[in-house]
Amino acid sequence: MAVVNTGEGAFEQAKQFKPDICILDIMLPGVTGYQICRKIRKDPELYRCAILILTALGEEPEILHGLEQGADDYLVKPFRLERLMDKIASLSALLVQIDTRNRLTNLPGTDAIKREINHQLARGNPIATIYIDMIGFKGFVANRGPEGQNKGLQFMSKLLVNLTRDMGIYECFVAHMGGEHFVVLLKLNDYERFSNGLIDAFDHRSRELYTPQELEQGYIIVADKQGQEQRCKLMKLSVGVAHTQFRQFKSAKKMFEVLAQVRQMAQPNKGSVCFIDRRRSDR
Repeated sequence: MAVVNTGEGAFEQAKQFKPDICILDIMLPGVTGYQICRKIRKDPELYRCAILILTALGEEPEILHGLEQGADDYLVKPFRLERLMDKIASLSALLVQIDTRNRLTNLPGTDAIKREINHQLARGNPIATIYIDMIGFKGFVANRGPEGQNKGLQFMSKLLVNLTRDMGIYECFVAHMGGEHFVVLLKLNDYERFSNGLIDAFDHRSRELYTPQELEQGYIIVADKQGQEQRCKLMKLSVGVAHTQFRQFKSAKKMFEVLAQVRQMAQPNKGSVCFIDRRRSDR
């Protein structure tokens, strides 16, 4: 552990020790904690470091501003030592969680993608977040069982990872939110060609998941809770996109609020569909 009492020396000390967790007082002499937080988030060697900010003000605007600079959590002064230790334990658990990958898809999860979005926003990078739903997946699982569920999820994860590689999109982050929900974070300039390529690839390659008869008829048979047979359409993608071209998002939470709205508009019919948010207001 290292302690530095000035803002000027804090960043250099962090560069030297490369800590897992940094505790930054906002009111440091010289360079402020906010400025140090931004520098850490922009440094590739310190990028993944967890940051806890300390503030004596405790007012919502100050706290939000700190989080928008890339901090992971905050603690209001004065505080009890037990409270500080709880915060450190939570950040340690977060670092473990973001490195955890889904056993089937080998992709990181919700905490990892949201933290990555927050970091990219704090760095001021132009980004796009693509939310992908496999519509019809539940019916597919009901028909195919656990083995089919595994096959469908592995198919989707491999498609996303291979597509980014094949299209030369290397600055991206692919995550599995759970179930049939996936998210891809990438540079602003890449989202349109990736979204179009994803829809084309899925609608073509997903045919391998079905029998020739199912492809011809356009549906599979699924039994409902009463044992009655129901027709379930073949899987399609619902793709929603939120980006920073017209909106100045301050957090992943705000971006996902927009994605929740956009996903309602992306309702596939005969084929997969993509809906891109092009509104200019951040509300």
